[in-house]
Amino acid sequence: MAHFIKKAASISSISLISRILGMIRDAIIAFIFGADTVSDAFFIAFRPFDLVRKIMSDGILSSSFIPLFAEQFAQNKKEQAAAMFLNALFFISIAGALMVGLGIYFAPFWVDLFAPGYGAGSYSHTLSCLLFRIMMPYMFIVFFVALSMSVLHASGNFHVPAATPVLLNLCIITAAVIFSNQFTPKIAVLAIGVTAGGIVQLAFQIPSLAKLGMFDFKTFVRVNPHVKKAFITLGPSMIGAAAFQINLLVAGLTASKLDPGAVSYLNYAERLVQFPLALVASPVATVLLPMLSAMAGTRCLKPGKPSGGVPRFNFFDQTEETQDLSLLFDAGIRMVFFLIIPATVGIIALNRPIVLLLFGRGAFDLTAVDQTGQCLVFMILGVWAVAGTRLFVAFHYALSNIRQPFMAGVVSIGCNVLLCRFFVERMGVTGLSLSVSLSAVAGFILLAASRPFGIRGRGVLVCACRAVFMSVIMFFLVRWIWGLWSDSSRIIQAAGLVISISIGAGGYLVGTRLTSNPEMVMLTRIFLKQK
Repeated sequence: MAHFIKKAASISSISLISRILGMIRDAIIAFIFGADTVSDAFFIAFRPFDLVRKIMSDGILSSSFIPLFAEQFAQNKKEQAAAMFLNALFFISIAGALMVGLGIYFAPFWVDLFAPGYGAGSYSHTLSCLLFRIMMPYMFIVFFVALSMSVLHASGNFHVPAATPVLLNLCIITAAVIFSNQFTPKIAVLAIGVTAGGIVQLAFQIPSLAKLGMFDFKTFVRVNPHVKKAFITLGPSMIGAAAFQINLLVAGLTASKLDPGAVSYLNYAERLVQFPLALVASPVATVLLPMLSAMAGTRCLKPGKPSGGVPRFNFFDQTEETQDLSLLFDAGIRMVFFLIIPATVGIIALNRPIVLLLFGRGAFDLTAVDQTGQCLVFMILGVWAVAGTRLFVAFHYALSNIRQPFMAGVVSIGCNVLLCRFFVERMGVTGLSLSVSLSAVAGFILLAASRPFGIRGRGVLVCACRAVFMSVIMFFLVRWIWGLWSDSSRIIQAAGLVISISIGAGGYLVGTRLTSNPEMVMLTRIFLKQK
């Protein structure tokens, strides 16, 4: 367990750098382009690429290929893994090239699909088509990058894939800061930065793949049964693993029919919501899926012995650990809730100051700050459910169980479609954020209710309740501390925000340590190497 937590923490530290750069990137975009028709056009055009990137790296290919790759690596069958990789790359290359050609030719159709509120021939529609065509080569690249990430994760290499988003953010930042005045329209520089970033990401991963022997073309076969099985599960895997991203896409489509800026408000709120997810849920799920898949592949799971019946578990005994998948999952989800619940409460307490200090300058006016802050509050309410869903999906997919996540995804997406239409008429763009949160909760409840392989829901629920109790105390503490700085200058407010967050986080950790919270005790033992 110590090995598992430390790997997740290592990925989280790299993700922190990526998210900081992502915040800088979004702050620069907000400063230069604000939240209006132009920025909406970019976010509309970028949304399908961002969606495909996330569901490919975090959802479809990972969930479909990692269990199969991990089984080959666990059994030391690298030649079979290379054969799988080359066969998958062959089909992905054909599909990617075809998709790029069709995307460029049918760009107006895709913009109509993703932005039904943009009339054909309007400036917003024309600009979105231009940006979509510029970024279309990135679609081909993202398939290759996602496949390589799956191979590296399955082989135990988590650092190289975790660093690739850093390169994308650096490319977009460089393009916006240095070259924004050299293009007409200026916003086109962001689309060029996205495509350039994809090329850099791909080049960064190729050496690691070569080191694993994935380019052994002697192993290539036209049809690989494992790859065929993985591709068959792509559709259901997408629904199960990417329901949250699909719901955000639906919300963005609805927002395109509202006043200018609505799409941007949702986008900036989503970026802030992704911050705790990237630091807590994604690293745990990233490490959990290949570890569980390898354990299942080496027959460590004993169907005749339900995991819930194991009375005691030593977090530091890896022999005992590998005998029970559900105990590893149980520890992972408890750790995620222990960390993500206070992060959620902290963002709710400081939503407007965070938005103001990150984006509130240049073309991003106070109206945009208020609207983004409100969207953030409603969207962050469901982040715990999104985090829990990611871990449940990883657990099911590691055991090649696609049906349950698929059904949960269908329920979540269906709820979102209905709730978006209901809330947008009553609350506007903030109602779309609330719809996404409630839909995430609905999907999580369905997954949690199944409790596969004896997962002990009572222990997870108790952990969540403890975290909520301490987080409520932290909420009032943070709000009181921020009140001391709220009327000061912008620089003093920035310092006050950092101090408020630091004291809130420190108070939460100290409080959980003084009350002997099991998750805090486990973290302390692991990182202090106590026995």
